[in-house]
Amino acid sequence: MLRYLLLALTLCLGACALPRVDPEREAQADRVYEAVRRNDVAAVKVMATPALEAQDLAGPFRELQRHVYASTPDEAATIGWGSDVSTTNGASYRVVRRYTHPEGQVETEVLMVRNAEDAWRVDGFRAVRITETAVRAAEEQAAAARFTLVGKSPAHFLILAGAALSAVLCLGSAVFAGIRRRWGWMILNLFGVGQFTLNWTTGAVAFQPIYIAIFSAGFLKGMGPADPWWIMASLPIPAILFWSLGKWRKKVPWAKSGESPTTVAQAPDL
Repeated sequence: MLRYLLLALTLCLGACALPRVDPEREAQADRVYEAVRRNDVAAVKVMATPALEAQDLAGPFRELQRHVYASTPDEAATIGWGSDVSTTNGASYRVVRRYTHPEGQVETEVLMVRNAEDAWRVDGFRAVRITETAVRAAEEQAAAARFTLVGKSPAHFLILAGAALSAVLCLGSAVFAGIRRRWGWMILNLFGVGQFTLNWTTGAVAFQPIYIAIFSAGFLKGMGPADPWWIMASLPIPAILFWSLGKWRKKVPWAKSGESPTTVAQAPDL
């Protein structure tokens, strides 16, 4: 039984692990910001795509100097990131960083792209100083996006309870099917059908009837502090069938030729 519990725990941890920002892309974003802060156009062109390298960046760099500080930042943090592999230019990666200077804060966004055979190249950059008003607004948005049970509607609690119960039923049924050596049911019980998705901040609910979800539930939050929590709940139909059809019972040995079912039922369980 222990090995089945370990298998289920491994699957659960793998499903719950959130993707992390690529540290190499963070470092590249820092190099771009350092070049912009020092007004080093040549350093950015070395990292740029051919299209960006061909542009006259002297004017945009002069404009960017109004939004950065000359001092070295004391702290840097990633507040958002995203990747896309479906663009016409190949893969793209976006990193949003916030730099804290003695004079104030600067928020930057770097867009990087690459083809299959090429390295990551900078295709765009923006920078803006963060005012006290913007900081307060960001703190309010982050506070509103926190996971809390205060002031939530019945739909919030219904989908949250459904996600928790579905996950427990899927995991428990899979473990029990493994104990009964019903390997097909063990795998099927891990999945749910359809999906309700709830935006925990706004309360918006969406439903996808054609969807397969592992553990029939999911909990996800974006990388940004103001990104909402998303609660996903699916119907654990395989697990429900597993119990309703009696597949949780112990297997009955096959009868040999010429033996009656009574004889087989009374045979010792090996």
